[in-house]
Amino acid sequence: MDTVLLFFSLAAATSTYLLWFWLLARTLNGPKAWPLVGSLPHLFMNRRRIHDWIASNLRATGPAATYQTCTIAIPFLARKQGFYTVTCHPKNIEHILRTRFDNYPKALHGRPPSMTC
Repeated sequence: MDTVLLFFSLAAATSTYLLWFWLLARTLNGPKAWPLVGSLPHLFMNRRRIHDWIASNLRATGPAATYQTCTIAIPFLARKQGFYTVTCHPKNIEHILRTRFDNYPKALHGRPPSMTC
C-alpha cells in the first residue's frame, strides 16, 4: 500500500511539474527550454560561438518585435528563477543602465561584499 501511494505521489508531482514547465516555456522567446536542464544543451552546443548564437536568438525575435529580447533558461546556475534575459533594443539598454539602474542585480566581479563600490 505504501509503495502504491508513493508511486502515485511521485507521478502527481512529476505531472504537475511538467504541466507548470510547459505553461511557462510557451511564453519564453529564445532558445528552446527543456525540463530540468533549461537551455543548457543549446549553450553547450554553441559554446564556441556564444556571441553569434545569442545575436541570432535576438535576430529571431524579428524586426517587428517591440523589444528585441530573449530569455535563456539556466536552472541551478542562476540565482533568481534560473532565467537570464538578453536584449539589444536601445530603449531596454537605456532602461537598464540609466533609468532603473538600481532595479537590476550586478555582479561583484570576484570582490567580497564588504569591498563593493
